[in-house]
Amino acid sequence: MHIPLTNLSIGQLLPLVFVTYLAGFLYLLFIRRYDKYEKEPVSKLILFSFFGGIVSVSVATFLYVFIHPKQTFFDAVFLVGSVEEFAKLSSFLILYKFIKKDFDEIVDGIIYIAALSLGFSVIENLFYAMESDYPYKLLAFRFLTATIGHIAFSVYLGIALYIHKKVHKNYLGLGLAFLLSTLAHGFYDGVIFQPELNMFFLPLFLFLIWMSFKLLKLAYAYSKMKHEMDRNSFTPKDKVSLKCCHCGSSQVKEYEFKKLAIYICESCNNLLIETNTFRSLIKYYRPVLNSKSFYKNNFRSGSFYLNPQETIYYHSHKKRINAELSSLKQWFDVENKNDIKKYQKKIPGKIFKYLGLRYL
Repeated sequence: MHIPLTNLSIGQLLPLVFVTYLAGFLYLLFIRRYDKYEKEPVSKLILFSFFGGIVSVSVATFLYVFIHPKQTFFDAVFLVGSVEEFAKLSSFLILYKFIKKDFDEIVDGIIYIAALSLGFSVIENLFYAMESDYPYKLLAFRFLTATIGHIAFSVYLGIALYIHKKVHKNYLGLGLAFLLSTLAHGFYDGVIFQPELNMFFLPLFLFLIWMSFKLLKLAYAYSKMKHEMDRNSFTPKDKVSLKCCHCGSSQVKEYEFKKLAIYICESCNNLLIETNTFRSLIKYYRPVLNSKSFYKNNFRSGSFYLNPQETIYYHSHKKRINAELSSLKQWFDVENKNDIKKYQKKIPGKIFKYLGLRYL
């Protein structure tokens, strides 16, 4: 990354700056959608992204005064990746006090480092566009590749930083996170710099995105901010013409929970949950689980009990779950912990464990 000189006039430059930051803002809103348990304030994310971008670009620019990488695979990994990921890490630490009060759950680590990475990328994209003969075309391309890439590079830092600041001193985790971010960034640039490696760009790019989503799902699994499935959290709607699978009563009323329709039998107090709604609850309370495989392996073989206590029942004919509320809450909690244990045995899980997740 370098800051170019440009011959653009103010009239040409202002629309370019506006489009660049507008696209960045829309990207930020998209990222915020993934913060599904306790959304961060939009204003705080915008400011952190803006100032994080300025500080990180300034740090990187200062370092590049002394470091002059060539466009080779080696320099991409060992110079470009390390400089720019160090710039993001140091900038996060410099600006941490600004978000300290809102930085209260593990997913926030990913959300805020993503916001900072976005700010870095927006400014970098603007610099490249100022040099291009086709600035808007270049911006569109870089927002689909480099911007997503910058976010994917740095997710490891977000997890390690949260644990270091809020859970346990995590120097080993920070070191590993910096190494992973540097390698991800360096390999991304490296396959672009070396023409004979260009063919590996798309699979590498998709792999980096896949890894970042894996870590995001694991962070959700560890999150303590999930909304409790509590009767007081349900918003009453209307009575419906359903029969309870448990007691056969027609005294069934519709409730809303997390914008999902859940039915409660007022005779036996059991929940009646349609399979599509239950799948949404699975994604919310058991984020690591592959819900598609779970349904394919379990919900096509007829009626069955989901738990040994036989209080959560899938009625295959009615395509509906019938469950005691307390049993369902316990089942989600226990199975989520089991999902984490199983995932920790896989290679990504073993790597992520040493980012600091072992302290949770």
